[in-house]
Amino acid sequence: MGYIIYKDDFSPQRRMSFCERCGTSIPEDTQYCPRCGARVGRGRGVSELPCRFCQAYNRLDRTFCLNCRRRIIPLTAYDITESDFVYQADRANLEMLQGTEPLPHLIQGLVTGRREKSIRSWLATHAAKVENRSRLDSLIRGCGETLGLEVLPETFVTPTLELNASTFGRDDKPILAITSSALEVLNEKELMALVGHELGHVKSKHLMYHTLAESFGAGAQFLANFYGAGLIAMPIQMLLLSWHRESEISADRAALLIVNDPRVFRSMMLKIMGRRAPANDAPGDSLAEAFQTHPTYGRRLAMVKEFHASVEYARARDKVKTRLGLRNTFVPACRFCGASKPVTELYCKTCGKSQY
Repeated sequence: MGYIIYKDDFSPQRRMSFCERCGTSIPEDTQYCPRCGARVGRGRGVSELPCRFCQAYNRLDRTFCLNCRRRIIPLTAYDITESDFVYQADRANLEMLQGTEPLPHLIQGLVTGRREKSIRSWLATHAAKVENRSRLDSLIRGCGETLGLEVLPETFVTPTLELNASTFGRDDKPILAITSSALEVLNEKELMALVGHELGHVKSKHLMYHTLAESFGAGAQFLANFYGAGLIAMPIQMLLLSWHRESEISADRAALLIVNDPRVFRSMMLKIMGRRAPANDAPGDSLAEAFQTHPTYGRRLAMVKEFHASVEYARARDKVKTRLGLRNTFVPACRFCGASKPVTELYCKTCGKSQY
């Protein structure tokens, strides 16, 4: 189903609307696009405001712009931050990497150059883009609201037998790829855990360094040499891989904040591993992780359970519940009279009505 992007016409007396599916101008008195038949998404009488980034009009209660996917409602003190869930070793190692030359320059060239272009080219040819307001898109937007993202990833479904999902690109322009097998096998809660894990990487700003670290994992040294990453000394390569493993713990914590149940995380992991799943939940041999980008299944599950039992997690979940309860209150205009107001203001100073 298409939706409508509203843009200002050159005439100040009139606001034009355009079909997102085909770009055709929509007459004000019609409910369907005259060219492709897409239903006009704008509800009559529903307050709308322009996105401050792309100027497309969105309903007052939308957290993310339907057009550019950036956050419309500003973040508040009630929203989740990285410090609410990021694993300490992840943060410490990432700060060390960011101060290590020539990594920042190499990563900028790697991610914004060949790698990102090749990924986008492959997805455009082989994958299906997730439509706005589809069931999967709504699930992703809900997870993005819970984690306080500033931008939602452009999402694709790849027709592969592997059950997984991955995030790529730049931190300010992320890409999420979910395999068709994941949509078929995982139930809704497990899919939320999978998406929450990937959005945890986006929230934590892992994407650029992940690209480099993954070039050294799983026997892909040839890829690292191709992109110029072979210039990095072995100690730094090992630091990258070590950080990548710790970053996965942070993303697992983000997934737990979404589903609030370690059992859901466990069932999701077991389905992803399939025949490779271990016979038990033991942490496993830490030496087996040395040249891998991901921790062992047992260690990941143990760390999720530890986080779930912590005071830190309880505080983060309280923030999640409070923020969701204020979702319809934290909007930039009064729901009754339409007057502008600070997002966190609970009463409209113009009409005096409560927004809660």
